[in-house]
Amino acid sequence: MNDQTFIIIRFFLYLDLMLLFGLPLFEIYGVKGVLKKSVSLFSVWSFFFTLISAGMVLSLANMLLVAQAMSGVSDPGELTLHIMEMVVGETAVGMSWVIRFAALVMAFIGLGLRLRHVGLSRYVLTLSGGIALATLAWGGHAAMNDGISYYLHLLSDIIHLTAAGAWIGALAAFTLLLCIKKAEKAVYASQLAAALSGFARAGTIIVLSIVITAVVNFVFIVEKPLSTLPGSDYGLLLLVKTVLFFLMLLLAAANRFRLTPRLETALLQGQYKMGIYLMRKSIITEFTVSVLILATVAWLGTLSPGTGME
Repeated sequence: MNDQTFIIIRFFLYLDLMLLFGLPLFEIYGVKGVLKKSVSLFSVWSFFFTLISAGMVLSLANMLLVAQAMSGVSDPGELTLHIMEMVVGETAVGMSWVIRFAALVMAFIGLGLRLRHVGLSRYVLTLSGGIALATLAWGGHAAMNDGISYYLHLLSDIIHLTAAGAWIGALAAFTLLLCIKKAEKAVYASQLAAALSGFARAGTIIVLSIVITAVVNFVFIVEKPLSTLPGSDYGLLLLVKTVLFFLMLLLAAANRFRLTPRLETALLQGQYKMGIYLMRKSIITEFTVSVLILATVAWLGTLSPGTGME
């Protein structure tokens, strides 16, 4: 298997499914009033059609590479129908792939509902996106465990993935909302500030979920961290991921406790454009860091603790 190709496909698959889940979820709980019309950008047929289609193509490519690795063939072109039937029908990762495809088909159905039932369409897209995202847990490190540990690790992975998807979806939404020209208008800016402030509760739940499950996953994956991680590629990438995550936390704290209150005060004084500019810069930076974290996660998923020991 070409490791670089596998990592790239995993990265884009993670990003795609997190957006497919996180954007409609944010639209359900995070926006009101005039923002609804702007957020409807996330519900246009072409945007979600692209996400769903890309999810299917990336899932197929990922499955071919997994089947290649499991069968031991040197090239995906050597895979036979019999090999694919065995991998898909007789392995957990194969079954998760089937479920993911079914969820993506359901997402297409949800997309078709938008013409008559916009609200229902959002819920179907969120549910199907969440199911598709959760199936990625079967391609993670949970397979290292047996018995009850396997199921606990798998559950932790699923919670971790959905929480991360909710955060990335919200960041992508705020990035788009802050970058459109309407952000310069007072009424829009006021409701945008309210949405940023209102995200605090959901953001707290998301962060706690990510932190707790990250600790659980670390305990399951790394048995002897002091002897395994130093000098290993896995340990270095885990350190990079941790540093990036704490940077995200600092940016999120700055948004919540400094920039949002400053924007709300500026709105009362009628001078808010600088507040919008600073918030836009911070959110874009936070979203960029989240994408970098996904890149490290895609890479980490291909390694085992101790890989690259010198």
